[in-house]
Amino acid sequence: MSQFIDPSPIPYDAIDLSWIVGRMITEVSFLEPTLWRFFFGSSEHIGVECLWRIVSGEHIVRTRDDHGQQFGHPAPVDAAQQATKLLAGAPITAVQLRQATADISIQLSEDLRLEIIPDSSGYESWQLYAPAGLCFVAQGGGQICTWTQ
Repeated sequence: MSQFIDPSPIPYDAIDLSWIVGRMITEVSFLEPTLWRFFFGSSEHIGVECLWRIVSGEHIVRTRDDHGQQFGHPAPVDAAQQATKLLAGAPITAVQLRQATADISIQLSEDLRLEIIPDSSGYESWQLYAPAGLCFVAQGGGQICTWTQ
């Protein structure tokens, strides 16, 4: 039997992402055609269907769009594997949600961060599955809705 979900819009200042600080990204996975998942544990994760990038120092070192590209190397880039290698094991030191755009910046060290950047005014960009079954969804245009699973 299917479940009807009626998400409720929520103001940005009502969203508390502090539970992410101190956790670690344990795995990054990709499900064709567009879903990337960044896991913080067994069930908490961010499902991303927009641009994400990893920045180290002053350089972009990996993005969603690198996946499957060869860039002159012997084999195509496996962005999920490389993102896991770059991010796993480093404790998260800060999380920032940008009002109006729903960008998320996850700082892992002074020189390493994951940026999730919504890139559509109409499509969902990301889904955040928090503890206690709470879910946040960045809808097109930057509105965020929530519900409890």
